[in-house]
Amino acid sequence: MARYSFEAKVRVAIIEENPVEREYLRGLVAAAPGVAVSATHPGIEGALPRLRKERPDLVLIDLDTRSKVQVEWLRQLHKELPHTSVLVLSAEKGSRQFFETLEAGISGWLQKPCTADQLLRAIVVLQEGGAVLCSQAARMLLDYFEARGTSLHRLTGREQEVMRLLSEGCWTDDIAARMGVTRKTLRTHVSNILEKMKVNSRAEALAKYLNPSGAVAQVTDH
Repeated sequence: MARYSFEAKVRVAIIEENPVEREYLRGLVAAAPGVAVSATHPGIEGALPRLRKERPDLVLIDLDTRSKVQVEWLRQLHKELPHTSVLVLSAEKGSRQFFETLEAGISGWLQKPCTADQLLRAIVVLQEGGAVLCSQAARMLLDYFEARGTSLHRLTGREQEVMRLLSEGCWTDDIAARMGVTRKTLRTHVSNILEKMKVNSRAEALAKYLNPSGAVAQVTDH
């Protein structure tokens, strides 16, 4: 196993429902040089008040496929402890949970099963201010940008102008006036945009058009 060192102890809180896996993670993290386990939690229920008091440097959380409640919880955690990094472990292979957790403010994502070395490397990177993605997550992110780029490439200059104004929060009448077109012409532009971007609404088009904030600083591989 690689050696890791920190100037000060990195305080890690662990959230894991399975008691066997929770104890394994606790032992693994606690044995790493420069890392201390601040607490372990059997789930997200009741964990947030304790985390407010503990104020760990990093929260390590194992997510299951029931992502809706967990994602809302992650969003609240990020709001209340914005300087605490969050590293997600997940067996989920689909992209939906991944992108939802990114939007909720996580700093890293590792696909299960991952090795002890990958986990400890991820803690090092996050503590240094980086971001961590396993190869599967990085592929999903690259596929997203590739699809987004392909979709935008199909748009005409006028259609891209419509998207830019929509992203700025302009209303339909404002866009029509600024572009010097009628509402009917604008509706035609929007219809063409939805067809080219393969979406069903303006909201979906905007979600595909806007860049996610931030950049990936580090990718860990299996």
